[in-house]
Amino acid sequence: MMMKTLKILLHILFVIPLCFLILISTKRQQEKIIQFWCKRLLSIFEIKLEVQGLDSYLSNQKQYLMVANHISWIDIIVIQSIKPSIFVAKSDVASWPLFGWVAQMTGTIFIKREKVSDIKKALKKMKRRLMKRSVCIFPEGTSTNGRYLLPFKSNLFQSSIDTNKSILPLCLRYKQKGVYSDKVAFVGDMSLVDSIMKIKNENDISVEIDVLQPIRPQGNRKELAVYIQEIIHKNLSQNLS
Repeated sequence: MMMKTLKILLHILFVIPLCFLILISTKRQQEKIIQFWCKRLLSIFEIKLEVQGLDSYLSNQKQYLMVANHISWIDIIVIQSIKPSIFVAKSDVASWPLFGWVAQMTGTIFIKREKVSDIKKALKKMKRRLMKRSVCIFPEGTSTNGRYLLPFKSNLFQSSIDTNKSILPLCLRYKQKGVYSDKVAFVGDMSLVDSIMKIKNENDISVEIDVLQPIRPQGNRKELAVYIQEIIHKNLSQNLS
């Protein structure tokens, strides 16, 4: 276990020079660097990644508003390992030790959901980014234990409508020895360090990520949010054992 802890620590620290490298790299090079680091971190944690569904949409050069259910901070690592994207995150993530700095360096859009002015600023940034990169949101607004979905907040779906970019729904499920597990869930008063140590001590963890059919933006943002929530909920319900 000490060796695993050391590997995790060294790999996390290795992100510092990589972030400076990102600053002088092309978009394609940036994506490769991010993807490499995230895949390696999952490997060190010994988390097996299984991509299911329409994975061909991950490799094309189109930009999507990617929408996923939210269970843990490691969801971001999982998604970045299959399709490097710009993320929208709660403003308090910016203050996380090292990870907050990395999030800023990799273009994360921070938002205070309780402030209307902040949501408007985030939408403007999202629309600009969507012209060049895929953007990923967790519309529940917080994480759960992975067994259920919270109602999707609709505000950020407006970026898909305004840019006419398709929504790519993603459904994440964490399992241990092939059955549902909440060992990776980042909920309650757990700190980031506590979560890292908890995940590090687990074995036989896998994450399934289903890539679902892209949806063209239609109707208003509230209707769109409800529709995407139903799609992800249906997938989650059918595949959670």
